[in-house]
Amino acid sequence: MLDSLSQISYQKSAKNIMIYLRKAKQEWQIIQKPSPDEKGPHRNGMFKEAFNHNMVYVYGTKGTPEENKWAIEKAKYDAESWYYRGNGSFEIIADSEFDSTEYANRNIILIGNSETNSAWNVLLTDCPISVTSSTVKLGTHKYEGSDLGGYFIWKKQGSNIHTISIITGTGIKGMKAATANQYFAGASGFPDYMFFKLDMLKYGPSSLIDVGFYTNDWHVK
Repeated sequence: MLDSLSQISYQKSAKNIMIYLRKAKQEWQIIQKPSPDEKGPHRNGMFKEAFNHNMVYVYGTKGTPEENKWAIEKAKYDAESWYYRGNGSFEIIADSEFDSTEYANRNIILIGNSETNSAWNVLLTDCPISVTSSTVKLGTHKYEGSDLGGYFIWKKQGSNIHTISIITGTGIKGMKAATANQYFAGASGFPDYMFFKLDMLKYGPSSLIDVGFYTNDWHVK
């Protein structure tokens, strides 16, 4: 008996066997070992997880001059902060330099949106979140505006442990809203995805437009 829900009976058949349980429809069920493609100890998400595995920053160069300038300056700002806070460094490259084979065993921090960063359509083809210069889509939800910024994480294709974190915005206003890097603070907690309006800098949490976690199989509810 685990809790107040249904009782589970299981006959142990081998030494040190692992039992996997899932809670569904208000009852516990014995299931097969989950696929490594699902969330688990090896890769469970939250935005900050991608700042591991020798991460590399990939900034966008396909936007307006102002958007491109923001992207490279954002990468440099994070690099300086990372050096100051953690005495560390990371590689910074333009989207035009990105090679998925060369960086197969590293986490990626993507800066820009699907229109300003050409690596987006290479790395996020199966992601339920998309960002353009005017729209944020999370599953079936759609938000419009040129001042929406956000952070989110996604699993890296072809790997069971690597991830991609995205720093994005629908336009230069949204991008500037996402400039701050409080995620480098040790005690800060960022969910799998978080989107907000520019005026969050003034009004705080009331300007969040969507925030949450993927399901265990990496879907947006």
